[in-house]
Amino acid sequence: MKKKLIIGALALTSILAFAQKKGGSSSSETDRKFFGSEITGWGQCHYTGVIQADGTPETVMEVEITTYVFWIGFSHTEPRYNVCTP
Repeated sequence: MKKKLIIGALALTSILAFAQKKGGSSSSETDRKFFGSEITGWGQCHYTGVIQADGTPETVMEVEITTYVFWIGFSHTEPRYNVCTP
């Protein structure tokens, strides 16, 4: 039981040590993401052919979203509607 507690404490300390922001001249682009999501790519804007109630055309754009869990990034694309200006 004592060994498991020590191993768990070491694992938690190492995770927290890696999660801390590095000091110095580190920029946000070189920081390692621990948890969270961010938009990493944009596609082209397309008209769907649907006219909305206010008379403006509906647009759709594919965006690439990367979700980080323990520094491992999972990327997927999803549509975003009406983010383009007609």
